[in-house]
Amino acid sequence: MKQKILIPVIFGIAIAIILMIILVSMNQKLITVNENPINQNPITKPIPIREQPIPINDTILSTNDIVIPINDTAIAQHIMPIILSYVNSNSVMKSSLASKGISMSSPLTFSGSAIAKYCTFYADKDKQNSIKYCTSTELKDSKGKFLGNIHIIGNMNSPDAVLGVIQTDLYMSQIDSIKTTYQVMVESIVCDCWQYKKPAHLESVSAWIDAAKSHHLEGKHTTSHSEIGGLAKKQLVLEVTTNTEGYLWKFIITN
Repeated sequence: MKQKILIPVIFGIAIAIILMIILVSMNQKLITVNENPINQNPITKPIPIREQPIPINDTILSTNDIVIPINDTAIAQHIMPIILSYVNSNSVMKSSLASKGISMSSPLTFSGSAIAKYCTFYADKDKQNSIKYCTSTELKDSKGKFLGNIHIIGNMNSPDAVLGVIQTDLYMSQIDSIKTTYQVMVESIVCDCWQYKKPAHLESVSAWIDAAKSHHLEGKHTTSHSEIGGLAKKQLVLEVTTNTEGYLWKFIITN
């Protein structure tokens, strides 16, 4: 008799427990994580390609500025000059700089009315008016910090000059990046021959930069520059100008 009574009681308790569990689970809040797919509703923002190019103007040397001519027109008679090209020259420099830890952006191109806005490099009107086509690229060091620009200018068919412009601070902490950039410019645009031609008895492009730096700082000039003529039938000008931010370096290669 007792066994018959216990069975329904136990069965009733089990049903009660099951019902309680169901009720609790129905009242429990679920923690949900809503994560949109990466490609769903992307937010697009304009990415700046480069900072404003540093303008280059003809330098009018005062009586306090001393020009150091470094001329050796005979050393390159047997060196085939590199032909300047907007596409190839930019491509070669970009690849070479990347291998040395400096990034160079793809070039922006300017022509027509845009020349006056983005490619004003010369104070001389005739010289400036001769620019019909221009490419501009941005340089950044291995930490992604802006260094300066490389411009290639000329007519629509072929360039006449390549300009590398780098702004340094008062301590010239970017001097190694300057040396790397200008060495690549020489090897890509002029020739890979400095190490055995040694124009003006300078061992390297780096040595030339060190000499220009010492001359500028020791002489306390506002602007100073030195020139190398005839290396692979091209003219090289290295210029340093003191400004409010530190020192503006300009390296110009012309045919």
